[in-house]
Amino acid sequence: MKDKIFIKGTVYIIASGFLGAVVGALVWVFLKAVSLGTEFIWNFVPERLDVPCYTIIVCLIGAVIIGVLRLAFGNYPETMEEVMGRVKRDGKYPYDKIFAMMLCAFVPLVFGGSLGPEAGLTGVAIGLCYWVGDRLKLVGRSLKNFSALGINAALGVIFGSPLFGLAAEIEPESDGAEDFIMPKKFDVFSKIIAALGGLCAYFLLGQLFGSGMSFTIITADKITNYDRLMGIPLILIGIFFGMLYVLFRKLAATLFGKLNKTRLLSFVSVILGGLILGIIGTLLPMTMFSGEEQMTELAQSYTQFAPAVLILLGTAKLFVTNCCIYSGWKGGNFFPMIFSGVAIGYGFSMLFETGAAMTVATVTAALLAVNLRKPVAVSLLLLLCFPVRVIPWMILASFAAANLPLPKFLLLPEQLEEIKKKKAENVNKDK
Repeated sequence: MKDKIFIKGTVYIIASGFLGAVVGALVWVFLKAVSLGTEFIWNFVPERLDVPCYTIIVCLIGAVIIGVLRLAFGNYPETMEEVMGRVKRDGKYPYDKIFAMMLCAFVPLVFGGSLGPEAGLTGVAIGLCYWVGDRLKLVGRSLKNFSALGINAALGVIFGSPLFGLAAEIEPESDGAEDFIMPKKFDVFSKIIAALGGLCAYFLLGQLFGSGMSFTIITADKITNYDRLMGIPLILIGIFFGMLYVLFRKLAATLFGKLNKTRLLSFVSVILGGLILGIIGTLLPMTMFSGEEQMTELAQSYTQFAPAVLILLGTAKLFVTNCCIYSGWKGGNFFPMIFSGVAIGYGFSMLFETGAAMTVATVTAALLAVNLRKPVAVSLLLLLCFPVRVIPWMILASFAAANLPLPKFLLLPEQLEEIKKKKAENVNKDK
């Protein structure tokens, strides 16, 4: 029996590495296409055409295309939370519309949406894993759970952290029909191998043909006693802006939810989202796009801005991101939230005269944790961005913010429903 488990486990790990490499290559192709498309629309064309209000016009053109795609294919791409929830609920994820999902994820990004690529890539990666799992029957239940490998590989590549995906549990519920259960040690190891395989493929292609997205590494000076004294206030500031993001989410969901009740109004919703993006993007250009390249620019030039401008910039991006997501410009919110945390952190660093790295790490971690509610995931996500000396503050901010309950009036209907379900499950367990 042990030999059988070892053989199947070995096959599973090898298959995990191969699948991770495929996902990594897919991520690289997608991000490279986004980079080329963005370069063409936002640099090549305006250098040759002098068009007034170019940003607004391009955002409205993008909105029309997104609206047509929505009418043709549906409300894609689904957010990462929607994808993971669907996997948990249904035990599978459809893969018959993978190319449509990629197209729907591609257009908002190249037309300047304040969105991250993780939403579309997560759905595509998990759909690909289920496609493979439905065709390979080498290790029973294991290949049915390839979705977990897909999320680890995709998020590991996008965020450059092979351990980040481990903090996102998306294992589907058991259907009772499995004939083989993979031991835990093989399961965890295979997820890490999948992420490493994805990173290897991604960086290899990046070395050969040019790289895609990567996080900015923020260096740190010595942490002073004054910095330590300001640690708790900085955590509270991060929590405040995290709550502000939740408020913006509630407002955007309420406003655009009324417009998305019919197909015609959903088209109007996308146009309105594009108009808001174009106007704010004209006034504050750094509020556009995912924020990864803008973070690099900000890290090099933040001292040239007034603190109030940096705080306004981060706040505006929190608002624009929610407008994009709920108006129909679907995408991820990880990169935009991180950019907001960085901008706001730099602003308060200058305002309070605290160390930049510690301030940015603390504010960003708290802001993210308020929304993700997973302190381990937040810590792993930001681990590679900051030096070792600020990590304890980052972890403290993550756990403090993640365990702070959100006011019920700020929660979305689906979140309230989820809370009710969990309470009912707990009552049934007690009985």
